[in-house]
Parts: sequence; structure tokens; C-alpha cells
Amino acid sequence: MQYTKEYSVAARAVVASLLGCAVAYVALLLLKNHLPAFQWNFDDGFDLSAAQKNCDVCKKAFYGAFFLSAPIAAAAALYVTRQSSGSLTLSTITAALVYLALYAANDYGSFRYALILLTMAAVTVGINRGANNYFPPVKASTNFPFTVRMVDLLAVAFLVLLLIPSDLERVTSVVRDESHKVSYFIGPALYNYAHGLVPGLDYHSHYGPALGWFFHLIMGSGWKSAAMRAVGLNIAITLATYIQAYFLLTYLIRSRLAAIGVVTALAVLAFSTANHFYSPSAYPTRFPLLIVFALAIGLHCSAPRRPAWLIVSAIMCAVSLLWQTEIGLFFLLTGAFVAAVAGGFPDYRNALLFIVTSIATALLLCLLLFGSRVLSLTFLIECFRPLVLYGTGWGSTPIKWALSWSILYNLPLQIVGCITIGWASIRLSRASDSKRDLFVTGVLLTLSMIGIALMIKWVNRTLDAVWHQNALPLVIVAAWWIRQFSAAWQPRFRNAAGASVAVATVLALLFVQDRNNPHLYGLRSYANYPSLLTWPFVSPSPGTWQEDFGRITETETKFIQDNTKPDERVLVIAMMDWAYLAQAHRAPEAYFMPLLVSFDAQFMNRSMSAANKLFYDNIVERRPESPRVREAMERIKQDFVPVETKGNLTLYERRH
Repeated sequence: MQYTKEYSVAARAVVASLLGCAVAYVALLLLKNHLPAFQWNFDDGFDLSAAQKNCDVCKKAFYGAFFLSAPIAAAAALYVTRQSSGSLTLSTITAALVYLALYAANDYGSFRYALILLTMAAVTVGINRGANNYFPPVKASTNFPFTVRMVDLLAVAFLVLLLIPSDLERVTSVVRDESHKVSYFIGPALYNYAHGLVPGLDYHSHYGPALGWFFHLIMGSGWKSAAMRAVGLNIAITLATYIQAYFLLTYLIRSRLAAIGVVTALAVLAFSTANHFYSPSAYPTRFPLLIVFALAIGLHCSAPRRPAWLIVSAIMCAVSLLWQTEIGLFFLLTGAFVAAVAGGFPDYRNALLFIVTSIATALLLCLLLFGSRVLSLTFLIECFRPLVLYGTGWGSTPIKWALSWSILYNLPLQIVGCITIGWASIRLSRASDSKRDLFVTGVLLTLSMIGIALMIKWVNRTLDAVWHQNALPLVIVAAWWIRQFSAAWQPRFRNAAGASVAVATVLALLFVQDRNNPHLYGLRSYANYPSLLTWPFVSPSPGTWQEDFGRITETETKFIQDNTKPDERVLVIAMMDWAYLAQAHRAPEAYFMPLLVSFDAQFMNRSMSAANKLFYDNIVERRPESPRVREAMERIKQDFVPVETKGNLTLYERRH
């Protein structure tokens, strides 16, 4: 199949679409002082006046328009083009000129240079309409069986040694009071100490409604067990995802060496700062079913008239909706689109089957886990409300069209994804390929759509480990295309190119840095991680838990238990409120955990208004810089009176 020629046709259309969106973006920048500025109720560490001033509309207009128009343009070009293939060199030049124009307009405010560069890009687009590349004939693909050999087991063993720590407690203790692992897993899990509580109605689980239910099953007894198992689960999901990615890459690019190289590079890029596996958002923990979901969709594409694999993928989508609502929505949109395209567009029956099965399964699981109270509009709204909050808060930072190595994440990978979506849509709708080709095309289409959805939220931010994890699907797609183009190269040239890429990758892992975010990244960060791989060569110092945890003794635990019932919800005002509750086996009265870092002011008001008594740790008074701490102290002074003190806790009751 002439995949490389089709890629060139689609690329020509995609960069033309990019040019049009860039022109609109520059026009918006000229008018930005007249655009509305959106403000939301965040005041914990977010400089919204700088982050959201007149840039939210510009950014979303550019990326939103490009991600919609580019795949459509690619598909249209493949459908109607008969005369020329276009030149990949000219397409690359067009994309580079557009990027430089955006850089000039955004960073320098030099709109004159931006307009000159955009004009030059328009000229290259015009020339490209009649250009042709020579693409050597490629043999039609044959069935390539999936096999597992001893060398694959060695690759898996290497990933295990690379990622599993020799001292889990040290890794966890270094994290100290970082709140992400609490708000993601531990906090929602604590509510299961009381019966009948429903996320969204009785408490806020801002990643997915079922996270707390699942983690409660494995969190163990006490704060140390909960903290260590949260980090351990994060590591386990990361390892499983990379192992799956290795086997998928091996099958797609037919090179075990390249596959383990790509996966290892992404795994090392996940390491940032001196703390590791503290934030689930920076690792594949949010999308543990990504690879198997793509495989199930691919199997459906190879036989679209048989709904078995479509139903399997719909069930995975339902689980993802409960695990991480945002990722589940990406799966839902992707699965519905692929189902509509595969076997001949439009296939409304398969698309409807996927959507109905996904939603019905998710609803059934919610009913089984939480009961009939989930059949309310409030539950639905609360499940999806965080998507609006996070998408506007983090996603509204100004676009940084930098010229550093991180340019890869700003456009090139998304361009490859857009080309693949258009290309794969045409191929699947025609359904003239072999089953193996249809399977691969379905997998690539799924990864491209989800990859673009993952990248749009974090694109153009300062260097961040989340970038590299969100790029995983698009990196797999790009690796497949690289193999298609390199298949016709001379072996000597191909080996030299591969060696050059390997050297460049190692250098990037050694020196990756961002002047705007001066933390350790890559191999320099990994050097501080006590992995099994480095254990024989390094003697790490033992980890020490933050002093706050030493305040949680048997005295405080028994004090909470003696003054509350086992199924009662309890409000604790402490920097480590979750740890007190985990040790006492009590459900939080707070609407969000940990309460003193809640991102919504209404959470504090809702939590304290519902409480008739609370336990207060006076260490809170030493950290009055947080607005939530100040608010809690004022509410306690105004509405509560002290009753009894034991150890580090004071019991307060509501003033009558």
C-alpha cells in the first residue's frame, strides 16, 4: 500500500488548514484587548489575572479550529485528489514558517514579521498544489503474527527494574505533604468508611466517581499504608502501560530495539523534580486502559459487522468514565467516531451501539456501587463539573511558541495525529484492505484521536512531565509512520539514522530543561529515584516522614474513635486531616479531601456548615498563609467552642 504517498497528500491539506487557523489566531491577537477576559473562582496558587487575560479565546480558537478542520481537510484531500501527491519538504517548510510567524506575533509582538512569514507560507502552499514526490513502491503488508520471545521477557524485566523502587516507603515519604495522591485516591477512599455516601452528592471526587470505591479495597489500615499503596498503585499502572506500549510498538514497527528505546525514553521523561510518583496526573494512571481500548477498537475495525469487540471496547469506555471522567469522554467520542467510520461511513448502528452500551454500562456500575441516588441530575453535573474547572484553569495559560526542543509538543505531533485521522477515516470507510491493515488502521486512528484530546489541555505549557505521558499515543503513531517512510531506505542509511536518533535521545534525556521551570528532569531526576536498576550501585539515604505525621499517635486516634461512631462522618481541621481519619477509620465530614487545599471556596463553607463538632490540630495556626486555613480558623472562632483536648487534638462543638 502506498501509505507514504497518501501521507503526503494528507499533509499538504493539513498544513494548509494550519495556515488558515494561524491567520485567524494572529488576527485575534491584534484584537485581543477587545476580547472578554474570563475569570473563575480559583485563588490557590493560580495567577488568573495573568493566565486568563484575553488569551483563553485566542488559544481555544486556534487549537479548536485546527483540530477540527485539519483532519477533515486531510480526508477531503485523500478523497478527491487524483493529480499530485504534494511534497513533504514543502509541507514541512509551510509548517515551519507558520510556527515562526506565531512565535513572532506572540512573543515579540512583531506582527509585521508575522504577516511576512504567513505570506511566504501561503506561497509554499500554492506551489505544493502541483508538486509531486517520488515514493518507491511498497509491498502490500502480509499478516505479521504477534509472538512473545525470550528477548521480550528481558525487555519486560528491564522495565520492571527501571520503574519499581527498592524502597517504596522512601519514595512515599519523600513526597511528604503533597496533596495530589490524597485528592486522587486516598481522600475519595475514606468516604467508604461510612455507608451510602455518593460522590457528587455527599462528597467531591474530582477525577472519577469510582476511584475512591476501588482504592478503599486496597488501601489497608492507617495513613502509612494508604500513602504507600497510592504510590505503589501509581507505579503499577505506569509499569503496566509501558509494557503494553512496548508490545504494541513491537508489533507495529517490527523492531524490538526501537520499541524498548521509545518506551524507555518516555518512562524516563516521566521523572521530574526530586519527588517521584507523587502526582497521578504526571503518569499514565489516568488512562490505564488506553492500549487495550485501542486494540479492541482495532479488532472491531478488522470485522465491523461483528459487534463483539465493539461491545468489549464500550465496556472499557464505561470503566474509564468511572475511573477518570475526562479520559472516559475521550474514549466515548473516539469509539463512536471509529464505529461510525469502520466498514463504510456512516454506520449509525454501530455508533449508536457503542454509545448506548458505554453509557448504560457506566450507569449500571454506578447503581451497583452507589445505589439509586445516582439517578439524579446533581450527580451527573458534579461528575462533569471538574472538566469545566480544570479545562479553564490550567488550560488558559498563554501560548508559548518557544523555539526550544519542546517545540515537538506544540504542533508536530498534533500534525501527525491530524494527518492520521484523515488518512485512517478514508481507509476504514473504504474497507478494501486486509484484516491486518484494517486492525492497524483502527488502532492508529484511535490513538491519534485520544492523543490529540490529551495534548490540547497541556499544550504550550512550560516543560511538564504530563506532556510526555499525554504524548504517548501520538508517539506510537509517529513511530509507525517513521517505519513506513524508512522501509525503502538503504539498510546502511537506516542504521545510521537510527543511531543518530538514539544519541540525540540520550542527550535530550541528560540535558532536558526549561528555564521557566528549573526542576530536574529526565535522567538527572531519575538518578534520585531508588529503583531496582540502580539499587546495587547506590546506597540511598533512608526516607523520613514529615513531622506532621508524628503528631498522629494512638492518643489522637483513640480520642477520635471514642467521640464518634464507626459509621459517622467526622470533620478534622488539620494539615494532615486525611491521615487522622485513615488512622481512626472514619469517613470525612469535609466535602473535599484534603480540605485545607480545596480549590473551591464553597467546599470549605459546605463542610463546616454541616458539622456539629470537629477536631482541631493547632499546628494549623502555624501556617496562616493559606486562605483556606485563615477561613477555617475564623469559622471555628465564630461558630464553635472547645470542649476537650487530648494530645494534639481539641474537640470543638457548635456554639448554641
